[in-house]
Amino acid sequence: MSTAYRNEELPVFQNHPCIEALPEPFEPSQAIRKLMIRPEYSEEDRKRSVAKRRLLTQNLARLHQPLSREVDIFSAIDRCIRWGYVDRNPLTPEYIAQLSSCYKAAARGLTLRDLHEYHPHTYGFSILGISGIGKSTTVETILSFYPQVIRHTSYRGIPLSLTQITWVKLDCTPDGSLKGLCLAFFQKLDELTGCTSYYQQYQNRCTLDNMILKMAHLVKVFHVGLIVLDELQNLCTATKDIPAKVLNFFVTLVNTIGVPVVMIGTPKALSILQSEFQQAKRGSGQGDALWERMKNDQEWDMFCRSIWEYQYTQTVVPFSPEMRNALYAEAQGVPFLAVHIYKLVQEDAILSGREKFTSKDFRRVATEKMGLTKPMRDAMRVGKDVDLQQFLDIAPFSLKDYSDNYSVAAEAKNPAKMPPAKPNIQETAIVTMMGMGLSYSDANSCVNWAIAKLANCTVPSQIAQTAYEYFNSRNRKLPEKAPLHNLSGYDALQQAGFIDSGRIQEACYE
Repeated sequence: MSTAYRNEELPVFQNHPCIEALPEPFEPSQAIRKLMIRPEYSEEDRKRSVAKRRLLTQNLARLHQPLSREVDIFSAIDRCIRWGYVDRNPLTPEYIAQLSSCYKAAARGLTLRDLHEYHPHTYGFSILGISGIGKSTTVETILSFYPQVIRHTSYRGIPLSLTQITWVKLDCTPDGSLKGLCLAFFQKLDELTGCTSYYQQYQNRCTLDNMILKMAHLVKVFHVGLIVLDELQNLCTATKDIPAKVLNFFVTLVNTIGVPVVMIGTPKALSILQSEFQQAKRGSGQGDALWERMKNDQEWDMFCRSIWEYQYTQTVVPFSPEMRNALYAEAQGVPFLAVHIYKLVQEDAILSGREKFTSKDFRRVATEKMGLTKPMRDAMRVGKDVDLQQFLDIAPFSLKDYSDNYSVAAEAKNPAKMPPAKPNIQETAIVTMMGMGLSYSDANSCVNWAIAKLANCTVPSQIAQTAYEYFNSRNRKLPEKAPLHNLSGYDALQQAGFIDSGRIQEACYE
């Protein structure tokens, strides 16, 4: 079956088979309808048996009510894919030259950084939010509206044989291994194409540099439109230098290949992205998407009303502000928790035979049946009064909260070094005297004499100068060169004014 191509209205996208094979861009209203998932429901379901109604409550987990931020993500992903293809038109000589450069680099044993860089039209962006807020689900739903594999045979009468992979989604491994990411990419290509064996080919017989270069080459060969890197927070537990290597790799991939990268993670990943300005810039190309917990406002009210329609108790329990507030108190604005608490409350009412529930049941059921999440929910409920170091994946996003809470993980791994103790006045003066060539015993006795003479003096240089004069008055000649000269401590004391080099020279030539 031949690929259907649209007639592009925008000149920048015209005569580009990879872009014209994509679906028409969605308007915001269309995006909302696309993202909305409404499982089948009937009031007759309330009359079914206990067992069947308990099964039907699982419909709530399938329900999806799109929020405004999800529509923004839909638009951002669409921009990334289309603009990411602009400089990679397979019909242009520039594309052939880029493809050839990858072949030559591999033949010469070069690395990805040796490839020619150009300024890409899009960088991608980052989506950071607490667990259960719907980041991955939203992105996967959006990506599902783009055909993942498009096979081109001819383009408007021009023979064209290529396979286009619109997007690839990878998960960071728990150890943050860059080799693991490359192998996961090869495995995805093998699954999507159905006719390659890159995973087997590069699993054991290839260096990391070669794997990285090969991955970059295959991104070009298969016209990958977007790479999604999920579970970014896994890099926090990796070896110290691995996060920087992984992020630098994707930055280089953007610069050399032009493929946009979308990164998804929990708040814990914010410290990784902000560790380097370069990564932060690449992660903000389409604007940062920092998904905080929902507030108890109109949007939360709309969300609660959408799930309230799916009720399977025999007695109708009307929606009310009291119900909305009670659900928020337990779910703390996390959609995943809200859906499952509402589901469990209904199952409890059905199984007990009461066939109805009240606002008080939300707290009771959440405590009884969601005990593992209780510490996290309590932490979110009371906010800063709880040590959020234990729950970095639910910590807030404001800059002040970041400095108060996100940094605790780094401090726990690398305790702050105590500032070096200021040197003792007597010891400083003694070191200064030793720099003039005195032995420790001579310097010590002269400094003690000077301290006694100057009484309350606290300036080491003045004490050392008085001690030097006392030593000189005893007709003891200094050696021609101070034995501590050229030592960093001696030079630092001299620069600080503790040692008078002019007086040393005079003493040396007496």
